[in-house]
Amino acid sequence: MTISEQQRDAFKEFEKTTWNRQAEHYDAFAGQMTRHAVDRLLDAVQVSAQTKLLDVATGPGYVAAKATTRGADAIGVDITENMVAEARRRFPGTTFEIGDAETLAYADTSFDAVVCAFGMLHFPRPGKAVAEAHRILRSGGRFAFTVWDGPARAKILTLIAEVVGKHANPSVALPSGPNIFMLSDPWAATALMDAARFADVRIDEIPSYFAAASSEIVFDFMRKSMVRATYIYDHSPPDVQYSIEQGIKDAAAEALAAGGGRIACPSLLVSGIKTED
Repeated sequence: MTISEQQRDAFKEFEKTTWNRQAEHYDAFAGQMTRHAVDRLLDAVQVSAQTKLLDVATGPGYVAAKATTRGADAIGVDITENMVAEARRRFPGTTFEIGDAETLAYADTSFDAVVCAFGMLHFPRPGKAVAEAHRILRSGGRFAFTVWDGPARAKILTLIAEVVGKHANPSVALPSGPNIFMLSDPWAATALMDAARFADVRIDEIPSYFAAASSEIVFDFMRKSMVRATYIYDHSPPDVQYSIEQGIKDAAAEALAAGGGRIACPSLLVSGIKTED
Protein backbone atom coordinates (compact mmCIF):
# COMPACT_ATOMS: atom_id res chain seq x y z
CA MET A 1 0.00 0.00 0.00
CA THR A 2 1.28 3.45 -0.93
CA ILE A 3 0.26 6.48 1.12
CA SER A 4 -0.08 9.45 -1.18
CA GLU A 5 0.69 13.08 -0.54
CA GLN A 6 -3.01 13.81 -1.04
CA GLN A 7 -3.90 11.39 1.78
CA ARG A 8 -1.37 13.00 4.09
CA ASP A 9 -2.64 16.48 3.27
CA ALA A 10 -6.26 15.40 3.76
CA PHE A 11 -5.50 13.92 7.18
CA LYS A 12 -3.58 17.02 8.27
CA GLU A 13 -6.43 19.29 7.16
CA PHE A 14 -8.95 17.08 8.97
CA GLU A 15 -6.99 17.31 12.22
CA LYS A 16 -6.49 21.06 11.87
CA THR A 17 -10.14 21.79 11.06
CA THR A 18 -11.66 19.56 13.73
CA TRP A 19 -9.35 20.74 16.52
CA ASN A 20 -10.08 24.34 15.55
CA ARG A 21 -13.71 23.57 16.39
CA GLN A 22 -12.82 21.74 19.62
CA ALA A 23 -10.22 24.16 21.01
CA GLU A 24 -12.52 25.83 23.55
CA HIS A 25 -13.45 22.46 25.09
CA TYR A 26 -9.94 21.01 25.42
CA ASP A 27 -9.23 22.20 28.95
CA ALA A 28 -12.37 20.72 30.50
CA PHE A 29 -12.04 17.31 28.85
CA ALA A 30 -8.78 16.07 27.27
CA GLY A 31 -6.81 18.58 29.32
CA GLN A 32 -7.89 16.81 32.49
CA MET A 33 -5.69 13.89 31.41
CA THR A 34 -2.90 15.57 29.44
CA ARG A 35 -2.02 17.88 32.34
CA HIS A 36 -0.77 14.83 34.25
CA ALA A 37 2.21 14.63 31.88
CA VAL A 38 3.39 18.26 31.98
CA ASP A 39 6.00 18.09 34.74
CA ARG A 40 7.26 14.67 33.65
CA LEU A 41 7.85 15.97 30.11
CA LEU A 42 9.80 18.95 31.39
CA ASP A 43 11.83 16.79 33.76
CA ALA A 44 12.67 14.43 30.90
CA VAL A 45 14.33 17.24 28.93
CA GLN A 46 15.88 18.74 32.10
CA VAL A 47 14.22 22.15 31.85
CA SER A 48 15.60 24.80 34.18
CA ALA A 49 16.26 28.54 34.14
CA GLN A 50 17.48 29.77 30.72
CA THR A 51 16.63 26.54 28.88
CA LYS A 52 15.51 27.43 25.36
CA LEU A 53 12.52 25.15 24.77
CA LEU A 54 10.05 24.53 21.96
CA ASP A 55 6.70 22.94 22.79
CA VAL A 56 5.41 21.39 19.54
CA ALA A 57 1.64 20.93 19.11
CA THR A 58 1.24 23.06 22.22
CA GLY A 59 -2.56 22.96 22.20
CA PRO A 60 -3.81 25.25 24.98
CA GLY A 61 -0.23 25.83 26.08
CA TYR A 62 0.17 23.86 29.30
CA VAL A 63 3.74 22.64 28.78
CA ALA A 64 5.22 25.85 27.39
CA ALA A 65 3.59 27.89 30.15
CA LYS A 66 4.88 25.58 32.89
CA ALA A 67 8.38 25.76 31.38
CA THR A 68 8.15 29.55 31.58
CA THR A 69 7.42 29.32 35.31
CA ARG A 70 10.64 27.30 35.66
CA GLY A 71 12.54 30.20 34.09
CA ALA A 72 12.88 28.70 30.62
CA ASP A 73 12.78 30.70 27.40
CA ALA A 74 9.80 28.79 26.00
CA ILE A 75 7.82 28.96 22.77
CA GLY A 76 4.66 26.98 22.04
CA VAL A 77 3.79 26.22 18.43
CA ASP A 78 0.62 24.71 16.99
CA ILE A 79 -0.91 24.38 13.51
CA THR A 80 -4.39 25.15 14.85
CA GLU A 81 -5.19 28.86 15.02
CA ASN A 82 -7.87 28.55 17.70
CA MET A 83 -5.58 26.48 19.93
CA VAL A 84 -2.91 29.17 19.68
CA ALA A 85 -5.51 31.82 20.51
CA GLU A 86 -6.63 29.77 23.52
CA ALA A 87 -3.03 29.37 24.71
CA ARG A 88 -2.37 33.11 24.38
CA ARG A 89 -5.54 33.87 26.33
CA ARG A 90 -4.69 31.48 29.14
CA PHE A 91 -0.97 32.21 29.39
CA PRO A 92 -0.18 35.76 28.24
CA GLY A 93 3.34 35.56 29.69
CA THR A 94 4.43 32.84 27.25
CA THR A 95 5.09 33.11 23.50
CA PHE A 96 2.82 31.09 21.20
CA GLU A 97 3.11 30.86 17.42
CA ILE A 98 1.33 29.13 14.54
CA GLY A 99 3.44 26.48 12.84
CA ASP A 100 3.62 22.97 11.41
CA ALA A 101 5.43 20.27 13.41
CA GLU A 102 6.62 18.61 10.19
CA THR A 103 8.22 21.81 8.80
CA LEU A 104 9.29 23.95 11.74
CA ALA A 105 10.28 27.51 10.93
CA TYR A 106 13.30 27.59 13.26
CA ALA A 107 17.01 27.48 12.55
CA ASP A 108 19.19 24.40 12.98
CA THR A 109 20.57 23.83 16.51
CA SER A 110 18.51 26.71 17.96
CA PHE A 111 16.91 24.97 20.98
CA ASP A 112 18.13 23.16 24.10
CA ALA A 113 14.96 21.11 24.44
CA VAL A 114 11.92 20.11 22.37
CA VAL A 115 8.76 18.50 23.73
CA CYS A 116 5.50 17.29 22.19
CA ALA A 117 2.58 16.43 24.47
CA PHE A 118 0.24 14.01 22.67
CA GLY A 119 0.73 15.70 19.32
CA MET A 120 2.43 12.75 17.62
CA LEU A 121 -0.97 11.03 17.38
CA HIS A 122 -2.21 13.79 15.08
CA PHE A 123 0.61 14.07 12.54
CA PRO A 124 0.36 12.29 9.18
CA ARG A 125 4.16 11.90 9.20
CA PRO A 126 5.34 11.63 12.81
CA GLY A 127 8.79 10.64 11.58
CA LYS A 128 9.20 14.07 9.98
CA ALA A 129 8.19 15.74 13.25
CA VAL A 130 10.86 13.76 15.14
CA ALA A 131 13.46 14.59 12.47
CA GLU A 132 12.56 18.27 12.76
CA ALA A 133 13.00 18.13 16.52
CA HIS A 134 16.44 16.62 15.98
CA ARG A 135 17.37 19.31 13.44
CA ILE A 136 16.53 22.29 15.67
CA LEU A 137 18.22 20.84 18.77
CA ARG A 138 21.78 21.70 19.70
CA SER A 139 24.20 18.83 20.32
CA GLY A 140 23.35 17.40 23.74
CA GLY A 141 19.79 18.73 23.54
CA ARG A 142 16.87 16.58 24.58
CA PHE A 143 13.57 15.63 22.96
CA ALA A 144 10.56 14.03 24.65
CA PHE A 145 7.02 13.23 23.60
CA THR A 146 3.99 11.56 25.13
CA VAL A 147 1.43 9.21 23.58
CA TRP A 148 -1.40 7.26 25.12
CA ASP A 149 -0.56 3.79 26.35
CA GLY A 150 -1.91 0.84 24.37
CA PRO A 151 -5.61 0.03 23.95
CA ALA A 152 -5.63 -2.47 26.80
CA ARG A 153 -4.60 0.27 29.25
CA ALA A 154 -6.03 3.52 27.82
CA LYS A 155 -9.46 2.36 28.88
CA ILE A 156 -11.55 5.47 28.26
CA LEU A 157 -10.31 5.75 24.68
CA THR A 158 -10.88 2.06 24.02
CA LEU A 159 -14.34 2.15 25.60
CA ILE A 160 -15.47 4.91 23.26
CA ALA A 161 -13.77 3.48 20.18
CA GLU A 162 -15.36 0.07 20.69
CA VAL A 163 -18.86 1.50 21.06
CA VAL A 164 -18.49 3.78 18.03
CA GLY A 165 -17.01 0.93 15.98
CA LYS A 166 -19.85 -1.41 16.95
CA HIS A 167 -22.62 0.93 15.81
CA ALA A 168 -21.04 3.06 13.09
CA ASN A 169 -22.14 2.78 9.49
CA PRO A 170 -19.15 1.54 7.43
CA SER A 171 -20.02 4.09 4.75
CA VAL A 172 -18.92 6.92 7.08
CA ALA A 173 -15.25 7.08 6.25
CA LEU A 174 -12.59 9.11 8.04
CA PRO A 175 -9.60 10.46 6.12
CA SER A 176 -6.91 7.80 6.12
CA GLY A 177 -4.35 8.40 8.88
CA PRO A 178 -2.15 6.77 11.54
CA ASN A 179 -3.75 4.68 14.26
CA ILE A 180 -3.79 6.60 17.56
CA PHE A 181 -2.00 3.69 19.25
CA MET A 182 0.70 3.28 16.59
CA LEU A 183 3.44 4.69 18.82
CA SER A 184 2.12 3.00 21.96
CA ASP A 185 4.26 0.04 20.91
CA PRO A 186 7.66 0.68 22.56
CA TRP A 187 9.41 -1.02 19.62
CA ALA A 188 7.76 1.36 17.13
CA ALA A 189 8.47 4.43 19.27
CA THR A 190 12.10 3.42 19.74
CA ALA A 191 12.50 2.76 16.01
CA LEU A 192 11.18 6.25 15.26
CA MET A 193 13.71 7.81 17.64
CA ASP A 194 16.53 5.65 16.29
CA ALA A 195 15.70 6.66 12.71
CA ALA A 196 16.08 10.32 13.70
CA ARG A 197 19.45 9.51 15.35
CA PHE A 198 18.44 10.13 18.96
CA ALA A 199 20.49 8.28 21.57
CA ASP A 200 19.76 7.02 25.08
CA VAL A 201 16.09 6.45 24.23
CA ARG A 202 13.92 5.85 27.28
CA ILE A 203 10.24 4.97 27.63
CA ASP A 204 8.41 5.48 30.92
CA GLU A 205 4.76 5.25 31.94
CA ILE A 206 2.78 8.17 33.39
CA PRO A 207 -0.37 7.30 35.36
CA SER A 208 -3.43 9.24 34.27
CA TYR A 209 -7.20 9.01 34.38
CA PHE A 210 -10.43 10.76 33.42
CA ALA A 211 -12.68 11.56 36.37
CA ALA A 212 -16.40 12.07 35.86
CA ALA A 213 -19.41 12.46 38.13
CA SER A 214 -21.68 10.77 35.59
CA SER A 215 -21.65 8.74 32.40
CA GLU A 216 -23.11 11.75 30.56
CA ILE A 217 -19.79 13.54 31.07
CA VAL A 218 -17.96 10.68 29.36
CA PHE A 219 -20.27 11.06 26.37
CA ASP A 220 -19.50 14.81 26.40
CA PHE A 221 -15.81 13.90 26.45
CA MET A 222 -16.29 11.97 23.22
CA ARG A 223 -18.23 14.80 21.58
CA LYS A 224 -15.74 17.51 22.57
CA SER A 225 -12.34 15.80 22.70
CA MET A 226 -12.26 12.82 20.33
CA VAL A 227 -12.39 14.34 16.88
CA ARG A 228 -12.43 11.08 14.90
CA ALA A 229 -15.26 9.54 16.94
CA THR A 230 -17.15 12.84 16.81
CA TYR A 231 -16.85 12.97 13.03
CA ILE A 232 -18.39 9.50 12.74
CA TYR A 233 -21.14 10.40 15.21
CA ASP A 234 -21.98 13.67 13.43
CA HIS A 235 -22.20 11.94 10.05
CA SER A 236 -24.47 9.14 11.30
CA PRO A 237 -28.29 9.03 11.14
CA PRO A 238 -30.27 9.71 14.34
CA ASP A 239 -30.83 6.04 15.18
CA VAL A 240 -27.09 5.32 15.03
CA GLN A 241 -26.35 8.44 17.07
CA TYR A 242 -28.79 7.21 19.70
CA SER A 243 -27.13 3.79 19.83
CA ILE A 244 -23.67 5.33 20.14
CA GLU A 245 -24.77 7.69 22.90
CA GLN A 246 -26.52 5.00 24.91
CA GLY A 247 -23.69 2.54 24.36
CA ILE A 248 -21.09 4.99 25.65
CA LYS A 249 -23.20 5.96 28.65
CA ASP A 250 -23.86 2.34 29.59
CA ALA A 251 -20.21 1.30 29.25
CA ALA A 252 -19.03 4.45 31.05
CA ALA A 253 -21.42 3.90 33.96
CA GLU A 254 -19.99 0.42 34.45
CA ALA A 255 -16.38 1.65 34.17
CA LEU A 256 -16.93 4.58 36.53
CA ALA A 257 -18.54 2.32 39.11
CA ALA A 258 -15.62 -0.11 38.89
CA GLY A 259 -13.03 2.68 39.11
CA GLY A 260 -14.57 4.79 41.84
CA GLY A 261 -15.46 7.63 39.49
CA ARG A 262 -12.31 7.36 37.38
CA ILE A 263 -11.46 5.65 34.10
CA ALA A 264 -7.77 4.92 33.52
CA CYS A 265 -5.85 6.38 30.59
CA PRO A 266 -2.07 6.22 31.27
CA SER A 267 0.46 7.56 28.82
CA LEU A 268 3.99 6.71 27.67
CA LEU A 269 6.83 9.21 27.85
CA VAL A 270 9.48 8.71 25.15
CA SER A 271 12.73 10.67 25.43
CA GLY A 272 16.19 10.85 23.87
CA ILE A 273 19.32 12.95 23.41
CA LYS A 274 20.86 14.45 20.30
CA THR A 275 24.51 13.43 20.32
CA GLU A 276 25.76 15.14 17.15
CA ASP A 277 25.21 18.38 15.23
